[in-house]
Amino acid sequence: MQKFWKISDSKSNKLIFIKEKTIYKGNPKQEELNRLNQESTNLSFLDNIFSIPYSYIKRIENQEGNNEIKIFYGSDSEDELIIDDKNTKSEVFEFLKQDIPDFKYSSELPSIFKYAKAQFFSLIFTVGIFLWAIYYAIQLENGVQYELRGGRPGLGAIVFGIANLGIYKITIGFIILLGIILFALTKKIKSRSEIEILSR
Repeated sequence: MQKFWKISDSKSNKLIFIKEKTIYKGNPKQEELNRLNQESTNLSFLDNIFSIPYSYIKRIENQEGNNEIKIFYGSDSEDELIIDDKNTKSEVFEFLKQDIPDFKYSSELPSIFKYAKAQFFSLIFTVGIFLWAIYYAIQLENGVQYELRGGRPGLGAIVFGIANLGIYKITIGFIILLGIILFALTKKIKSRSEIEILSR
């Protein structure tokens, strides 16, 4: 079974073609796209665009509200089918769902922590570095002297360098960073929605 979708407004994949248990995606020459129809037999141009055989795929994710279908394949690789039109995106996913019947279908609403894990870790790391640096800064302002030893500077030396900026500058820098992280975290959480999954 074969099926294709022409996506003229896409910069990354103007064509999505599924043929002989392989997903092809890319930007063929415009004249090749213009000639392509359901009766086309000359598909040699597919050799020159990116392809992912079904046998390599481990998992496919289709998140509501996003313009991409994520494909996880190989040992630790990931690619996306970028589709702005939600009806076309749904059609592509449904075709894959029917064409790979040995994959299990499920849907889930990811937990807030799991979905925004990177942002939460950034927040924890930033707060930890701030508390460490502000401790040093307070000690330095109270007259405590430190001596750095060792050849290569580690994280402690970097934090100590930050502490030398002083309490005021550290606090201002932390507030700016915290604002950026909280903005990213809020934006990420707001984009949380149901994810349809096909997996082995």
